[in-house]
Formats: sequence, structure tokens, C-alpha cells
Amino acid sequence: MTILSKNLLFVSLFCITLLLQNHYADLRFTIFEKNPNCPWCENGDIGSDLTYIPVNTSFARLFAPADCNFLADLLWLRTAYYFGEHALTDQQFPYLAYLIDLISDLSPSWLDPYLFGAVILPVETGSVEDGIYLIDKGIAHHPAEWRLWFFKGFYQWQFKNDKAAASKAIHKASLLPGAPPFIISLASTFALEAGEKELAVNFLKEALKNIHDPEQRHQILLKLQKVIKGE
Repeated sequence: MTILSKNLLFVSLFCITLLLQNHYADLRFTIFEKNPNCPWCENGDIGSDLTYIPVNTSFARLFAPADCNFLADLLWLRTAYYFGEHALTDQQFPYLAYLIDLISDLSPSWLDPYLFGAVILPVETGSVEDGIYLIDKGIAHHPAEWRLWFFKGFYQWQFKNDKAAASKAIHKASLLPGAPPFIISLASTFALEAGEKELAVNFLKEALKNIHDPEQRHQILLKLQKVIKGE
């Protein structure tokens, strides 16, 4: 095969890829127009942006085979712009979960996208399931990150009304490096409200074994006494 033939083949494959990307974006996402009242926003349908964003990690790695983290950085900048633009205008984010998921696929050891998705998705988009998915994905790569476990417990309490599951996730968070001591009290409160008094007591007793600060121990002991008395 000549060089010219190879170049023509490459161009043809690239054009086909763009067409397939555009078709995939139309199928996956709803048609969504920009806010006409935003004078500084880009023109045109924002869905067209996805034509140039790989639909999955396998395609994305073709664009940056040597450094996927660099491509993740570029997508992060695009995601930040996308979020800021719509936060200040129409407050609609149909592609946000997709973009964060792709970034975390490209750079799974990068913690910030998981935390950003955990905070933003349920509040700004109402996408509770997407938030849970990203939290679990983050925990798979960062099992010792207390904030992810705390968010998991928060979701279970706030959005699933499952205080028993919330108490266990937050208790897990309390055992990890960097966790603030007060969250063990929250874990025991949720366990107590879920009707699991023994679990609440065990959480607090375990905390006393790991916490040595006198003031913090005093607060936990007071909490333990109240739980035992049923107050």
C-alpha cells in the first residue's frame, strides 16, 4: 500500500468516526439548544461538541495513546466551562454525568472528578443514580478516601431514606485517614434511628479504641451514655 493510499484510508476512517460519533450522540442525548439569552455563549447546538469527544475510553485512548491523563485534563477544562456556562444561564446539564464518567475512565486515579460528580449531580441535575455510580466507581479506585464513603452514606440517607445503610457507610468513613471525629456520632445516630441500637453502641465503642484526644473521647462517651439510656 502506497503512502497516498494509507493517507486516504486514514482520512476516510477519521471521517467515518466523526459521523458515527455524531450519530451516537444523537441517539444517546436529547436535542438541546443553547440559551438564546446568553450573549457570551458559543453559537449552535451544544450537542455538536460531542462529535469531537470520544464516546468511550477505547476511542479516547486513540487520541492520546501516550498520555491519557493529558486528555482527561483537556476534557476536565471543557467540562468546567460547560458546567459554568449552564450554571449561569439555563441550569440544564444533560451531558455532565457522561463527561465526568469519561474523565474518570481516562484517569481513574484522579480523585477530583468523583468528588465533583458526587456533590454536583444530585443537586444540579437530580441525577441521584449517576451520583451513586460515580461514588462507587471512585471507591473502587480510592477505597481509603473517607469523603467518598461519607458521600455514599449521605446519599443513602438523603435520597434513599436508608439510615441503616447510611450509618454503615459513614462509620466506614470515620475509620479512614483524615476523617473528622464528629462523623462517628452521626453514624451512631443513623443506626439508632434505624432501630439498630446495638450497632450504634458498637460504633461508638470502636471509636473509643481509635481516638485518643481527651475532648473527643469525652464527647463520644457522652454520646455513648445517651445511646445506652435511649435518650
